[in-house]
Formats: sequence, C-alpha cells, structure tokens
Amino acid sequence: MSTAPGLHRRNLALLWASQFINTAGLMMLVPIMPFYVQSLGMQGMAAVQTWSGAAIAAPALALTVATPLWGRLGDRIGRHWMVVRALAGLATAMVVMATAANPIVLILGRLLQGGLGGVVEAAQAFASAAGPQGRRGSSLGKSFSATAAGSLTGPLLGGLLVGAGQLNALMLTIAALAVLLAVACAAGLREEPAIKHSTPATTPTASDNGASRIGFMHVPGAIPLAVAAVAVYLGVYGLIPVFAAHVQQTFANSQAELWVGVFHSLTWGATLIASFWWGRHNDQAERPLRALAWASAGCAVSIAAQALPVGTAGLIGLRLLQGACFAALAQSLFFHVSRHAPPQRRSSYVGTANSFLLIGQSAGPLLAGPMAVVFPTPISIALLGASCAVAGVCCLRASSAESAAVHNDEHTLTTDTLPRLPTSMSGTLDLPSEQTPARPRVFG
Repeated sequence: MSTAPGLHRRNLALLWASQFINTAGLMMLVPIMPFYVQSLGMQGMAAVQTWSGAAIAAPALALTVATPLWGRLGDRIGRHWMVVRALAGLATAMVVMATAANPIVLILGRLLQGGLGGVVEAAQAFASAAGPQGRRGSSLGKSFSATAAGSLTGPLLGGLLVGAGQLNALMLTIAALAVLLAVACAAGLREEPAIKHSTPATTPTASDNGASRIGFMHVPGAIPLAVAAVAVYLGVYGLIPVFAAHVQQTFANSQAELWVGVFHSLTWGATLIASFWWGRHNDQAERPLRALAWASAGCAVSIAAQALPVGTAGLIGLRLLQGACFAALAQSLFFHVSRHAPPQRRSSYVGTANSFLLIGQSAGPLLAGPMAVVFPTPISIALLGASCAVAGVCCLRASSAESAAVHNDEHTLTTDTLPRLPTSMSGTLDLPSEQTPARPRVFG
C-alpha cells in the first residue's frame, strides 16, 4: 500500500502529465487560429475573426454545460474516473480534429474536446478536493503549472509543424498519448484516504443535506465571484484573436505569425513560473479572494496598456505581467471555493465555479468578431481590459462578503458556546448539569 506522501506525489505526477498533454493539444492552434482558418479557405477580416473566435470558444462553450455534470458524477463514482474519462474524450476529439478539412469539422472536433474532454477541469477538481489540508493551494498551483506548460509547448509545436504540414500527425500523437495516460490514471490515480474520509463524525447528516441543497450559493461572495469569473476570462481570452489582428497591423505580414507565437509563449512562460508562487502564497496568506482581486487588476492594466504604441519591448513587459497575473485567477477561485465546500461536494462546487470561468472564456472570443467590425483594434483591447477591471471590483466585494460571514460565524459560535448560569426568579443559580447543552454549530 502506498504511503500518504507517496500517493500524493504519484497523484500530482499523473495529474500534471494529463493536464500538460490536454492543454498542449487544446492550445496548439489558439494563437495561430486566424492564420489556420485562412488556410482552410476563409477570407476577409470579419469572416476570419468570426470563425476563429468560434473555434477558440468551442471547447469552453461545451465545457460550460458539461463541467457541473461531470463534477457531480465525480462526487458519486470517484474523481479519478473523471480524469480517465476526460483523457479518453480528448483522444476522440483529437482524431476528429486531425481529419478536419474545413472550419465546421474543426469546430465540431473542438466541441467534442470540451464536452467529452475537460482533463484540466477534472484534474483541478481532483487537486482541490484531494489536496492535503494546509497544502491545497500549493497542489492547485502545481496543477495549474501543467496548464501553463502545455499552453507554452503546444503553440510552439503547432507553429513549427504547421508550415511543414504535420499538424495532423501531432494531433494523432496527442490522441495516442492521451490513451496511454488514461490507462495509467485508471491504474495509479487514487484519492487520498485522509481527505476522502474527512467528513467530521460529529457533523449531522441533516446539515450535510442542507449544504447540498444550498450548493454553490453557500460559498461567501458567490454572486460577485460568478460575475468576476465571467468578466476576467472574457477579457483575457477575448484578447487572443484581437491581439493577433493587432500584431498583424504592427508588424510586417511575413513576421506576424512569428511574433504572435513569441508573445504568446512569453505570456504562458510567465504563467508557468508564477503558478507555483501563487499556490504557496495562497497557503500562507489564506486570502485567495484578495489574490484574485490583485490578479484581476493586474490583468486589466496589462491588457488595456497593450492598446498603446509601446513598441516591442513594451509589449514583452506587458505580456509577462499579464501571464504572471493570469496564473492566480483559476487556482485562487478554486482554493476559495474548496475551503467553503463540504468535503463530499467539493468537485461539484469547483465544477460550478469553473463553469463561470468557461462562460467568459467562450464569450470573449465570440465577441472578437463583432468587436473587430464595430471598433478599431486598440479600442477593443481597452474594452477587454475594462472587463478585467470589473472583475477586480467584484472580487473586492466578494472578499468583504467573506469577511462579514466569518465575523458573523465567530460571533455566533462565541455566544452559543459561552457557559451560561441562568438564575431562577428567586435569584439562585441553576447548576451547570441542569442546563441544556448548547447545540453545536456546523460550518460548511
């Protein structure tokens, strides 16, 4: 039998590899999607932006619907089976995408990639639910670093192979690796016993059922957090197709694809490095909403400033800042939600939170086409930055709601557990043994 530390390390290794291969396959076309859509026969800026936005948004659109369903199923049959299921779905989708000869088939494959896949979402739900107490933030940080590494490696491979006509071979290779990882996860990925059976024995079943009925809205600041999740991912992912057009207008056509790849790699490289730091910071500070607010503000500033004529050096600095701030978003949100979720419901809570991120991830690229027609590119970029600023304000509102909830709970706990010595009408004290014991309070 594996020891707890050994099991934790093995889980992290399998989750990391699974997320890496999934994200590499998902992201290898994203920064060059406008150019790839052009190679499939689309012409005209509006048509290219619209089809590109649809192709970029398709996986997130399908995941928005599927993630809560998969999360609830994972709570029932085991979270590790959701990782296995997602890897099998990824393999299926990559085979469909490898056969795509037009944008419609490409979008179909990417819809399957989201609806049947969702490796990252399943793995992060597993990490947030099964991570050891006191190290859950670090577990999420390490888990999210795999997403950053895949987002860095996938586009580099895609950019290198697209000119040689080898993208189909890369997709089929990713499908084969996903099948191998699915087998490895089925055999080796296990929930950690200390967490799996962590429901306190003193917690009444009725209270558990009440928490289940309340659901995600039980989380402090749930409504402003939902708005923040949509707004910040709308801004970040809406920038992808718009930024490609911005680079085309800034650099010569022969260099545009190269520079898009360079800037994209710099952003995800910063995300990869910063993911570990944010994870440790959340464990130490235990204020994930404050981290989420600062990161959203950093995304707002770095994205909006890219609309300015800052030159190549300025864009490099802004993309690095954007990547470092982006690293905190999902993991801080999941960390906050997992802290306030009942242990037996963490996957579904995290899945619901992730759905709001995915709504923004879908809406941003889909809005890119209409924005490219209505507004000049710099104004579109500035509006996407403003969306991230709205997210920062909402996170501060959610942080205030959490502080108020904690204060109320502490006050109620204190008043409920203080010893009481009531007096009778005659003024004599009742003995403590004659008092009705205070009913223990349960916090979800």
